[in-house]
Amino acid sequence: QCFAQEAQPLPVADTVGAGDAFAVGIISARLEGLGWPQALKRANWIASLALQVIGDMEGLPTRRELAEQNID
Repeated sequence: QCFAQEAQPLPVADTVGAGDAFAVGIISARLEGLGWPQALKRANWIASLALQVIGDMEGLPTRRELAEQNID
């Protein structure tokens, strides 16, 4: 199977950590038992947060913020 998720334009402050943030989204979603489409959606959202701040971890959401977004 192949999955795709459209990305939305956003202001980019720094690309450092964006790939790691994407991986965090995929891995955490899969560990929680979510399917690939939900994991990809989560990964894109977390990576988009990382892109909008300077630094490698500053944009990552907490578990609470993730739950509040109901991104899955």
